[in-house]
Amino acid sequence: MYANIIFLALAGMCLFMVAYGTVFKNNWGINMRRVACPECGIKMRRLRMPNSRTQAMWGGHTCPNCQCEMDKWGRKINAGYGQLRSGPPSALG
Repeated sequence: MYANIIFLALAGMCLFMVAYGTVFKNNWGINMRRVACPECGIKMRRLRMPNSRTQAMWGGHTCPNCQCEMDKWGRKINAGYGQLRSGPPSALG
């Protein structure tokens, strides 16, 4: 009885995290659309081959044309730190 309640609570939390991640575009979300490279604009293939553990776990692409790394939403990833680049380099400091 208690195991069922705990299981349902955990399943509900997981579904909430996926829904929240999809709406706010974080790592937990699911992106069903194709993305384009933020550097050169080439559309990425639907079937992807991850180039790193981060890409394998959370999704993401590496552009075959310019080697730009991006997350599953098509946002450029700062290659040195694995963080999203959201501003000019001086603001990331």
